[in-house]
Amino acid sequence: MEYFPNLPSEHFANPGAWAATMQAQGWHGVCASDHLMIGANQYPHVFVTAMAMAAATTSIKITTSFANNLFRSPVEFAQAAIALQTFSGGRFEAGLGAGWAEQEIRAMGMDYPEPGVRVSMYVEALQIAASLLHSGQCRFDGRYYQVDIAGEIAIGPLADKPPPLIASAGGPRAIREVTPLVDRVEIKASARSTRGGALDMATMATVTEEEVITNVNRVKAISADKPLGIFILVGAGEGAGVSALQKAMGNGYLGQFVGHPQAVANNLAQLSGLGIDRVQLTELVPGSHTALAEFLL
Repeated sequence: MEYFPNLPSEHFANPGAWAATMQAQGWHGVCASDHLMIGANQYPHVFVTAMAMAAATTSIKITTSFANNLFRSPVEFAQAAIALQTFSGGRFEAGLGAGWAEQEIRAMGMDYPEPGVRVSMYVEALQIAASLLHSGQCRFDGRYYQVDIAGEIAIGPLADKPPPLIASAGGPRAIREVTPLVDRVEIKASARSTRGGALDMATMATVTEEEVITNVNRVKAISADKPLGIFILVGAGEGAGVSALQKAMGNGYLGQFVGHPQAVANNLAQLSGLGIDRVQLTELVPGSHTALAEFLL
């Protein structure tokens, strides 16, 4: 099992130093989210952050978790991914997500698409990105994107090996349509909790193990050998923050990833039994990554 901690907000000012610490602790990779702001948190640009983490490390993988498709063209995403793959020495993995946070899209003066449109845009963007990552070229005439990078023109220069393309999906349609397009699928266990445009903890507390298993099986039915990851929000420790989070999560399936570090680590390890080989860990309680490192690595 691989474990990738996601850059916590308290380290936004120095992602390179944080990534170097994660490498020293023995984590398999690190990742960064793509937002302008979520609540009071102001995020550094995801591609600049990924480059800082790549420059400060030598062996661990670097990925975007996930670049926001609503922010930019899939052509720009592919261009950045190609550059990051080259500059990292082949350690970058290109994670592209559909985007979900309404606040930041409205703040940018953009329209916020309804869920079905976001998925449709996402599927088109992944097709474009996949072509560009492998060849530097793409001709595409879709409903939402029109791209004509062909003939004598191309983006690049291409890396020796294209970065793997990763999708994040949590609904049946998204899983069905994106799985054939990418190298890896990450199951977003909390997808229902962000579908309305903001994080809804009450909805997150209702996620069941059956939902996760169903989504794993949906991917496997399409591509039995497709590598599978999962997005998990964690709170590891024994302080007041963990206790409050445990109360909010109730008896829901995702509540098992909040609590004493050893218990959380044991529950994370059990995910391998579902066919999952990578877990992306986003802290809901500061210090959770370090607390878990002793038991996971």
